Amino acid sequence: MAGKSHKKVKSSKTVKRSGLQSFPSVSSILEDEALKPLIENWSFPFVSSELKRVALVSKKKSISEGKIPSHGEIVSELEETFSHYERELIQPVINATGVILHTNLGRSPISADAYEDLIDAVTGYSNLEFSLAEGKRSIRSRMIGRLLAALSGAEAGMAVNNNAASVYLIVANLAGPGHEVIISRGQLVQIGGGFRIPEIIERSGAKLREIGTTNKTTLADYQKAINKNTGLILFVHKSNFVQKGFTEEPDPSRIAELAKSRKITFCYDLGSGLIDKNGFAGGLSEPTVSTASRTGADLVCFSGDKLLGGPQAGLIVGREKLIAALLKDPLYRTFRLDKLTIGLLEHTLLAHLRKQPLPCWEMAVFPIEELKRISEEIVLTLASPKISAIKLKSSFGGGSLPEYDFDSFGIKIAGDPTALSKILLNNDVPVVCRTSAGGVLLDMRTVMPEQINILIDAIKLCL
Repeated sequence: MAGKSHKKVKSSKTVKRSGLQSFPSVSSILEDEALKPLIENWSFPFVSSELKRVALVSKKKSISEGKIPSHGEIVSELEETFSHYERELIQPVINATGVILHTNLGRSPISADAYEDLIDAVTGYSNLEFSLAEGKRSIRSRMIGRLLAALSGAEAGMAVNNNAASVYLIVANLAGPGHEVIISRGQLVQIGGGFRIPEIIERSGAKLREIGTTNKTTLADYQKAINKNTGLILFVHKSNFVQKGFTEEPDPSRIAELAKSRKITFCYDLGSGLIDKNGFAGGLSEPTVSTASRTGADLVCFSGDKLLGGPQAGLIVGREKLIAALLKDPLYRTFRLDKLTIGLLEHTLLAHLRKQPLPCWEMAVFPIEELKRISEEIVLTLASPKISAIKLKSSFGGGSLPEYDFDSFGIKIAGDPTALSKILLNNDVPVVCRTSAGGVLLDMRTVMPEQINILIDAIKLCL
């Protein structure tokens, strides 16, 4: 219409963006006295970097909500961020879950003696790749191979950084692009972190040749699948789950015989790495490493931080010729161990050979009568109607022995499970527990002896 003015109206978003000029500057926030402890503890570069990230998020929020945070609010948010980070750093916790090889809590605890023996070698120099006898460069982790051979009865052995790496290296070296890996459909398992055996095989470039069905695979299935492109037969022990009922799979020794007759390499992925029953009264039927080697398998691989009771590692034993080929593979360098892990693994393997106890197995065989006595003494000492001694069930966990749980004893704290768990997790030494109807459970089997008094103080906070 004539005479009517047409003024351009700014969008609310434009208005809000222009308002960001009043947003507190990063430099002024970094000069705040309240942040000095953070900078001293975490360093100026890290605090500055996190402040920029927090400021960017706050600005985006300001644009959408139209509210500019104050200088003090940003400082408080940054302090809260670093308080959270403090809890994310690797630190000791009290495992009161009763799960001995708790994956989220680091799996197998390591002997303190092993660390003490390695302090000087780790904090200073060591003979990692140097022969003290010959005065020249040597091969890293050679002793581990010798110890593994002695322990398993195999010709040779080696170690990489985890068992998934063991499988990947074996498949890539012995099958690789263009060749097939024969495996039963019932063994296409998923391991920790969502990684799946089929994906590991396919990532190596090898072709997956699935045989049988989920519940039944016969020797004839293996025979039919073998062809000129077969590079490897892989047998994966179901260490983290159980199949029962209408099931069938051939004994690994029969597969080994077939593979040998057809001149094909046979690998037995044992997974959990049981060496012996270690005095466990639960009647373990799990195959041991030496049993797997005696099946005639060309290679056997397993984990170091499960039933072996050592640090994270992937261990391979078998024919010397095949082990030598794996050690020469360029991929091996990407999976090799560092000096600390090598030292801890040497200590663990020697402990098995010497029949010396390891922490995870000491926990497994610890008498329930003693656990009951400890639990009842704590209840008596604290004298609160909110706590009681209670019979529990412990397990190995960590993708090992899924059928086995065994009697244990611990303490129940009555109350709201969520609130009690939070109190225990916020303890100076965090306590990880189990929740139940009407309270939380503390299984004493997995509580270290030196942590009992700390646990008692944590329980007091819940009363």
